Amino acid sequence: MTYRIGHHSTSDDSSAYRSVDEVNYWDKQDHPISRLRHYMTARSWWGEDEERAWRKQSRRLVMEAFEKAERRLKPRAELLFTDVYEEVPANLEKQREGLWRHLQQYKEHYPLDTYDK
Repeated sequence: MTYRIGHHSTSDDSSAYRSVDEVNYWDKQDHPISRLRHYMTARSWWGEDEERAWRKQSRRLVMEAFEKAERRLKPRAELLFTDVYEEVPANLEKQREGLWRHLQQYKEHYPLDTYDK
């Protein structure tokens, strides 16, 4: 069994329908990762040495992934408008045109060379 610690989305305030104490209990006392760690430790399948090595390796892998991602060009702005509809609705077409006018007018403020073309 797991428990969603965070909100559903940025527009959701889960504190409106559950208490801070409830969330803290699940986060600190009954977290599924902690339960798994305790289960594995009790069976001598996992220990402090494995935990340290795993954390070190995980940090290294995450940092390598960040470095690789930071070297890539950002996705082109056009994708903001082309990922949902087969045919772009008029209101989105108007927004797209507004974005391009804005980018051209204020291009010195946008490093567009860091974006895919």
